[in-house]
Amino acid sequence: MANGNRDSSSSIVDLAAQALHQASSLMRTEASLARAEMSEKLADVTGGAGLAATGVALLIPGFTLLLLAAASALKASGVAEHWSLAVFGAAGVIVGLLFALAGRSRFKASNLKPAKTLDQFHRDALVAKQQMRTHDGEQRAA
Repeated sequence: MANGNRDSSSSIVDLAAQALHQASSLMRTEASLARAEMSEKLADVTGGAGLAATGVALLIPGFTLLLLAAASALKASGVAEHWSLAVFGAAGVIVGLLFALAGRSRFKASNLKPAKTLDQFHRDALVAKQQMRTHDGEQRAA
């Protein structure tokens, strides 16, 4: 009988060691996936910022010329030059603010969070908890 208990306890120790090894391996894999996802998201943000900067560099002179043309047309219709410039200058400021606010909302830290990896990590943790509960229930029944 003593041998039966020793085999049982050593197999439990072996199972616990295997579970610990698998859990640490899973954690390393999940950390590696998180790093890869963060790199991917950072590359997306960097690329997006570069494209946005190029777009702004091209939009500013074009938008300025359009505003000046509109102000010139308003002046030609009989409105004083300073008022026509003020009207279209204000319109440019309002449109610029709207775009700036929309762009700022996309540069939040939450957009960099490795959501896929975190979701997978939570699912793995739930599976591990369920397996531990099942294993505990089997031991109690035996």
